[in-house]
Amino acid sequence: MGFCRICGKASEARVCPNCQYFLDRGSDEETIKRMLGNDTVKSIWKQNEQRAEDLGLAYYDSVLENYLPLPKDSKENFGFNTFVDGIRMGLDIILPLLDDAAQEMVVEKINSMVEFRNKANEKIGSKKKNNG
Repeated sequence: MGFCRICGKASEARVCPNCQYFLDRGSDEETIKRMLGNDTVKSIWKQNEQRAEDLGLAYYDSVLENYLPLPKDSKENFGFNTFVDGIRMGLDIILPLLDDAAQEMVVEKINSMVEFRNKANEKIGSKKKNNG
């Protein structure tokens, strides 16, 4: 067994599943190293686990009410819409608290993550077409 080249934790692969998760979602290695090496970030993430659950419990019923009665729609579409509502709520809370420079950095990061995922999805789609 070796060690993850990013975080240094024991891993069978060169990149552990946790770091690979971040890479797959558009983060670069240096950003991951800074995040994982920062105790403040780790503390915030830990606190966010409970905050997310608290917010989910507080808003779950009202989010469902916005979609009821459910149209003859797929549960995937319903899941996507509620997922987007959760993201929007997070952005609505955080972005107004940031100064203009920090807001711009967040928006740039979001745009780079979207671009990265779109390119990754195109590659996956291309591979499926060529193999299918």
